[in-house]
Amino acid sequence: MRLALPILLLAVLLGLNQAGQEKGGPQKEFQRVRLATIDGRYWLVGPNGKPFFGHGITHVSTRRAKPPINMSKFSRLCKELGFNAYGYGCPPQLKSDMPYVESWSHLVQSAYYRGKEGVKFVDIFDPREQERLDAGVKFNCALGRKTRQNIIGYCWTDLGAWPLKNPSGTNWVEYIRNLPEDAPGRKAYRKFLSAWQGDDDTARDQEFLRLIAREYFRVVGEANRKYDPGALVFGDRFDFNTFDTVVVEEMLPWVDGIAIQPPFRGPFPQEKLDEIHQLTGKPILLCDFAVRFKDGDKDIRNWKLMENSAAGGLAYADYVEAALETNYILGVFWCNPVDTPKGFGRAGVKQGFFGEGLSERPGLHEAVKKLNALRDKLTPRAG
Repeated sequence: MRLALPILLLAVLLGLNQAGQEKGGPQKEFQRVRLATIDGRYWLVGPNGKPFFGHGITHVSTRRAKPPINMSKFSRLCKELGFNAYGYGCPPQLKSDMPYVESWSHLVQSAYYRGKEGVKFVDIFDPREQERLDAGVKFNCALGRKTRQNIIGYCWTDLGAWPLKNPSGTNWVEYIRNLPEDAPGRKAYRKFLSAWQGDDDTARDQEFLRLIAREYFRVVGEANRKYDPGALVFGDRFDFNTFDTVVVEEMLPWVDGIAIQPPFRGPFPQEKLDEIHQLTGKPILLCDFAVRFKDGDKDIRNWKLMENSAAGGLAYADYVEAALETNYILGVFWCNPVDTPKGFGRAGVKQGFFGEGLSERPGLHEAVKKLNALRDKLTPRAG
């Protein structure tokens, strides 16, 4: 009898037992966002069983927005425009609102946009670092525990400085090579060198980069599967410049799809994305994209700006329509909700989808509304 009360109390606190039963009776089967192939095309399928092409806005949780975003108004406006999801950087207030992309980019701070002094690698061969990463993934998976049915999938480090030559001026191989002699990574490097045959330094470093990637993706991939086994995983987010074939090959066993941030301009880069899809055999999520346009005297730095928001809207609609015409793009997410500073010490404005006070961008919003109506028309009714 002494064991009965603690066990009962534990059951009440957990709410659910391992059999999936809730106090008071059986619970409905727990549904997750999943992938389906319908008429030869990849689709996301929501917890309601309906296919969808993800379309929404990233970085909604940005702290750089001044004044802070009114989340209730933002949610209403997104739905009025026909958006059906949120990209990564979704704030807690909206995670139960629509499907969203879960992500992190702080466990390994190797994103090249952090600048030469901000990029940080880790000794991925060190068991202590592996334990830290495991704990970090566990913590991040726990943050979405109550809204797991809405998680489109997980993304990891954003635009990591993977290639041997990248804007950070260093790379992960160089970092490991410069560790102290008794560091686990340095020992792994010596073991690698003892078996290496050849006199091509670049080929040597590229092959050791493969071993770094293999260990990193194993540690993070195993943790993600362990702490949220039902979720889709998209892994590290790449742009065309950070997409290193050797690295991506080592990620493939741990992911369901590939997260790509393409250049912020049209037209749709069909040839390059076809190449990535054929190489990986996985569907692709365009996790962060926008068509930037001139807006008064704002310092909006981009390769080429459209003349105004209306022109930007038309170009964006053409781009997403082309993505819909492929058989492997799962969704497109506009970068940034409102104008913010760029961050990481960089000058200029990071342009947002909405104007000041969540106001309408002339032409852009109308084009997106029509685009979302077309998306709905092209979406299968059942998965």
